[in-house]
Amino acid sequence: MKKLIVLIFLLNSIFSNSQDSKIEHANFKLQDSKELLWQKVFNIEKPKDSIVSILKKTIKSNSFLNNLKYDKYSFSGISSFVGLSDLNGVPLAGMTDYNCFIKIEIKENKYRVTITNIKFKPSEVNLYQNVSVNKSYTLEELAVRHNYNQIRKNKNARKMLSTFNSDFHKYLKLFKNNQDNW
Repeated sequence: MKKLIVLIFLLNSIFSNSQDSKIEHANFKLQDSKELLWQKVFNIEKPKDSIVSILKKTIKSNSFLNNLKYDKYSFSGISSFVGLSDLNGVPLAGMTDYNCFIKIEIKENKYRVTITNIKFKPSEVNLYQNVSVNKSYTLEELAVRHNYNQIRKNKNARKMLSTFNSDFHKYLKLFKNNQDNW
């Protein structure tokens, strides 16, 4: 009986860990609404007001963030259009520039960045003679399985999310020290 209980707990822990990879990858989390959310907490040993002033300077000089507005220890807005730094393995629809909604919340000694609603510029695809489609895609259309609440398992979707993750780090990290405790 004890062996059976141990086996059940072992199998439960294996399956619960394997399910995380279906809804999380490279700081992206898949919400119940099938929306991908990128979220990261950056720690800085500075008071709130200092973090705000550093972020204001960074936002003015950063072409990706320069549309964000400040309100009560928070910045939010739609980013400017930029392209991915690494297009290897990215689907054709993801090779155009993209923008997204960004929210930066500030607390003492840290700030949290949440990015949602990643949309690519429309790309024109010629289907056949004189017929073309001009469609804009979202990240969810490229990286989430349509009939399931899961991130696609293929390496291209996961590599694209990893590229977004590294690009977001470049745009948003002010200093070197960071941990994930909000």
